[in-house]
Amino acid sequence: MSGQVNRRNFMIRAIIGIFAFIGGVMAAALGGFGILPALKKREAEWSDAGTITDLAVGQPNERRFLEMVKSGWQSQKQERSIWIVRKADGSITAFTANCPHLGCGYRWIADRNRFECPCHGSIFDLDGKILAGPSPRRLDSIETKVENGRLFVQYEVYQLGTSKKVTA
Repeated sequence: MSGQVNRRNFMIRAIIGIFAFIGGVMAAALGGFGILPALKKREAEWSDAGTITDLAVGQPNERRFLEMVKSGWQSQKQERSIWIVRKADGSITAFTANCPHLGCGYRWIADRNRFECPCHGSIFDLDGKILAGPSPRRLDSIETKVENGRLFVQYEVYQLGTSKKVTA
């Protein structure tokens, strides 16, 4: 008799199956509409970092600008900081303002002609190359473009403490 399916067992199994199906549909909907947008990697957008007319050749300039950051369903403005270097050939390089070692804010020391991180002593040259210290990689450069005398950057946040430049 244990192998037989009577009306009562059939109804219990049918109800359990229906509830399992409804639960699966709800879980898929919550995952698709509620959780996945928050986990989705954001794509970098171009942000206006100001004019280039005041940039002297070989003299790093720290800039702050607002970037629109999307997190799931929300968008908010977030202040970002970068270092901009104009080269003799007219090209412009921009670096994120955080040391790749542990994220401390480094500074340009003009009389020594180098960037120095005060937290753990990493030192970088004008091109972002490591001169000394525990930093596992050079300064993190970001994409730039110039339009009508204005500098636009694609700001990225990178993982700290890794030897390869990987977006966070």
